[in-house]
Amino acid sequence: MADVNVTSDMVCRGRATSIPNSWVETFLVAVFASAISVLRTGFVFGLTSNLYHLPIVAGLYDEPQYHDDGFIQSLRYFASGVWLTLSGVEKYFDNVPLLFFVLFFLSRLVSFVGFLCCASLLGVTERRDKIVFSLILCFIAFLDGYSYAGSGGLFINYFTHSEMANGVALLAIYFAARGRFTAAVVAVGITAFINAFFAAWLLPPLALIGICHLSQRKATIGAISSQVLIGLILCLPLLFVVLRGFLANPEFGHPFDLANFLRQYFPGHVLIDSTSLGDIFGLSGVTLIGALALFWPKRVAPELRAAYLGAILVYLIGIVLPFVTGSPIILNLHLLRSSTVIHLLAALAIAALATNWLRRDREAAFLPACLVVLFVTFEGWAGLALVTAVLIFGLRTKAPGPAPSYQRTMGYLVLATAVLVAYPLAIWSGVNFSRICNEAVSEWTDIGKWARSNTPLTATFLTPIRPELDGRADVSIADMALDRGSVFEFVSHRRVWVDFKRGGSSVLTPSYYPVWRSRLTDVEGLNSSAERIAYASRNGIGYVIDICQGPAAGNGVIHRTKRLCVFSTETNGPTIRKDASSAMKRLAG
Repeated sequence: MADVNVTSDMVCRGRATSIPNSWVETFLVAVFASAISVLRTGFVFGLTSNLYHLPIVAGLYDEPQYHDDGFIQSLRYFASGVWLTLSGVEKYFDNVPLLFFVLFFLSRLVSFVGFLCCASLLGVTERRDKIVFSLILCFIAFLDGYSYAGSGGLFINYFTHSEMANGVALLAIYFAARGRFTAAVVAVGITAFINAFFAAWLLPPLALIGICHLSQRKATIGAISSQVLIGLILCLPLLFVVLRGFLANPEFGHPFDLANFLRQYFPGHVLIDSTSLGDIFGLSGVTLIGALALFWPKRVAPELRAAYLGAILVYLIGIVLPFVTGSPIILNLHLLRSSTVIHLLAALAIAALATNWLRRDREAAFLPACLVVLFVTFEGWAGLALVTAVLIFGLRTKAPGPAPSYQRTMGYLVLATAVLVAYPLAIWSGVNFSRICNEAVSEWTDIGKWARSNTPLTATFLTPIRPELDGRADVSIADMALDRGSVFEFVSHRRVWVDFKRGGSSVLTPSYYPVWRSRLTDVEGLNSSAERIAYASRNGIGYVIDICQGPAAGNGVIHRTKRLCVFSTETNGPTIRKDASSAMKRLAG
């Protein structure tokens, strides 16, 4: 164990002539793994939460047509240092999709650097081991998408600021585990700059790591305190930017029934009683896998065990808090979303354990290791149950000698199945899903470009109201086109009346909530294009976007893509006007 610690310390700390080469090696492996991971997930510009980010990048809140738009104005107070930095950047760099892709790749790269540094604590130090470890991570199913029972972003297919914090959080844990608390606090400060509530999730894990150091007499309270103080001083500029962003909001701290709002909007980050049993069992399975991989083997870094317990503690606190307080500030810590950290550490542990088992390819652990490599690519409960069963079997195996030849043969067959079948299928699935998303986004981009060139600056659009579709297995391209409109307002610079996703800005400015709730209720009650056009006409909305009804799409269409049609409430043909008039009378009655 001492040799492992010395080697890991040299890999990621840097104190000898060979260490720069180790750093370069780690970085190059991380670049390679990031490229494979991005190929696995794909990349799409303008999805889901980009609805909030793109207006900031475009600086829409400074444009005259948005002076009284509650949603757009609320985005002034989106207090992430990432978006405060990128505010209005489109004026200076007009290729925003390229910018988002570069940031997306860098975010994934930092994640792999963090994983590799933490893995060095678990004995993954040789070049071959780093490559194997990283490849396993790329295809772990429970790292793909969002965490169970909390919906924190992991390896997703679009850029957001929160996922940038994943790798920085792993580095904070690594630095604390190595006793470098100044660097750990700086990493927490960077995390707070990116996402303040993610930084809050790190405090208990790092505190338990500190207690672990004290109990092992690796450090004193005075030494840790002085390092923490220096780190805090270094972080002050970053913390000031974020704090100023919060305090600039005139509605910060205003009373708001956040729990009630979340039940109407999206309770998954905060309220356990609104979480499905399937998600709870899924997180339990991930947690169990991480615990087996970290706590059963004797040769494992105790600091990582402490961090894992701290992550679980944060989640347990998140379960209890909504039953104790309704404070918006406390609930806005999104403690259930900290399941992200549990997923990250569980993936780290299982990938490192499988890598170490594969190193001993002549021992009895080789076949279980190959089975783990295959089964972690399976989605859902089946994969989690199979990995758990193999772990229990493998960890109970005491025989240190060579495995029978038939076991080695079976192991190679399983490994070949993973590499030649499971991995390509995972890549194909990610690429195909991203292709569908990109098709939908391109239609909205086309509509947005048309609107910017052919409608008045003050034009308002009624866009489709659809729920999130990411979890559905039967998503049609038509449905996807309806649900991928986040890019429209960014491209068009034209106002949107309402959509479901905009409700999230009620957390920033509670005064927007009644506007959003009222409009959404009205629009959700409309059952046809005619009713939507009638409603738009009554509310001074000049244009309606809807799914095209057949190739011809009927009268009144002034612009269309393959699946989306634009109607004008001013220039509809006689048929559509008649239908709208009938719908208006029905609504009035």
